Amino acid sequence: MELGFGSAINFLTTVKTWIEYKKTNTWLNYLSIENRPLSFDDIKKTLKSHDELDTFSRTLLENYPINSQGLQRIEFLKENISLTVYFGEVVSCLKDLDPKLVSFDACFHDGFAPQRNKEIWSPEVFHYLSKLSNDKTTYSTFSSSKIVTEGLKQNDFLAQKIKGFGNKRHMTKASWGKKRNRKNDSSKKDVAVIGAGIAGCTLAKKLIDKGHNVTIFEKNADFDKGPSGFEALVVYPRLSAFNTPYSHFCLHSYLYSTKYYDALKTSHWNKTGVLLLDFDETTHKRFNDLLKARQDEKIFKKVSRDVASSLAGISVPNSGLYFKDAGWLNPKNLIKDLLNNPEINFIPQEVKKITKTKVYIEDNEYSFDHICLCSSFESNKLIDLKGISKKRGQITYLSKKLDIANLKIPICAEGYISPTSKDFLITGSTYSNSFIEKATLEDDLINIQKLKLITDRKVKVIGSDYGYRSTTQDHLPLVGKSKDIFINISHGSRGTTSAPISAQFICDLIDGSPPIFGKEMIKSLSPERFTE
Repeated sequence: MELGFGSAINFLTTVKTWIEYKKTNTWLNYLSIENRPLSFDDIKKTLKSHDELDTFSRTLLENYPINSQGLQRIEFLKENISLTVYFGEVVSCLKDLDPKLVSFDACFHDGFAPQRNKEIWSPEVFHYLSKLSNDKTTYSTFSSSKIVTEGLKQNDFLAQKIKGFGNKRHMTKASWGKKRNRKNDSSKKDVAVIGAGIAGCTLAKKLIDKGHNVTIFEKNADFDKGPSGFEALVVYPRLSAFNTPYSHFCLHSYLYSTKYYDALKTSHWNKTGVLLLDFDETTHKRFNDLLKARQDEKIFKKVSRDVASSLAGISVPNSGLYFKDAGWLNPKNLIKDLLNNPEINFIPQEVKKITKTKVYIEDNEYSFDHICLCSSFESNKLIDLKGISKKRGQITYLSKKLDIANLKIPICAEGYISPTSKDFLITGSTYSNSFIEKATLEDDLINIQKLKLITDRKVKVIGSDYGYRSTTQDHLPLVGKSKDIFINISHGSRGTTSAPISAQFICDLIDGSPPIFGKEMIKSLSPERFTE
């Protein structure tokens, strides 16, 4: 753990040292807290003078977060290192880390000197460092100030003053003096993943990257039913200027998912950008609030009607917000790519029953260390979870001809229209409590009516499809642990955006790594939050 990320010199030096000394296939988890982030340009400028760190600084700079708030994750897969940077006030960040899930073996305390930056050396900081320590934890800082040594001693650290580096006469090192065992267990696990949609497959890949054994169970082996079988799904966020768990989750899941799909280097992810039209009074107010709250244009920018039309490739009736890193993906082909991994044991059968460690299918039972449910609304056949709703959605396919043939990017208003990898476009979608098991003309007409907010051009319907979403009343997924089963479901219509970061969280829990979510977000996503 580090207090004071700065220009990442401590982290990158640790990476270099880790590579030089690492003898096993273990992982290094590095979490740094930073309240006053340097600009990307300043970090880049500083790192230029450290040639010895070039190999690792390149990965850092290529993946550096564009949003400097909350928890951010960068994986160094080749080096077996996971970097989590928590941007925020130090005490609030430390308080948001759950000692039941997080325990650090070493702490670098590297803020400005105590007389210049009292908040990072406050009694509360040492109190929370103590809560997150174990009997193997070591501590070091450049400072030999009395406020540091006293803060350590009052919180059960055994501190001593030693010779400092460079021009520093003294520095402080310490160890935690109490008896508390380490909490993380990084041993290789056998994990079952039930459901091979985006949620299940992204989780499987995360687990395999961390060295675990994965078996996926999926009854629909052709992936031709529901959203996973659609020809395109749009990846973009539902952002809000309000400070709520929902707005935080939407922002962070969007930023994480686009980086995740970029790293896959797959042709089934199309980073075209996405246009959100300013089509009514409510949307106009929301967009204005967003533009006031975030003016750097790193995530989105306002575009005029003319610019919007140019980006879209077709004439649109309104201005809007343009998300340059958003796009669309082909879920069916992406899922097949993710499953095309010799390390995944794929079993194309329906699961009939589960216990804490066993999966039962028609003729066999399988034993695992952990079981993960990623099977959408069908999860209630296997475990009793409250707060889940099943919603039907129908999409409509349009001929890629007439006046919309030149569409280049997805456009969203009340509905959406998007390119696909085939010679037609997709528009949608409906959202209803109907359970009609076929595509209907009525729903196609609803989709066409919504499309009129995007374009008044003539269109020709050539087909349609439908599926079911699992949703919750607060629109957040169920992600976490319930009855000793890991849950990753109810992503609604935003699964392509929310599934990757949720998979990372479940993987963190299984792997014993510091989780990508803090205590407040973990509580907001809890699968048991609707239990009476």
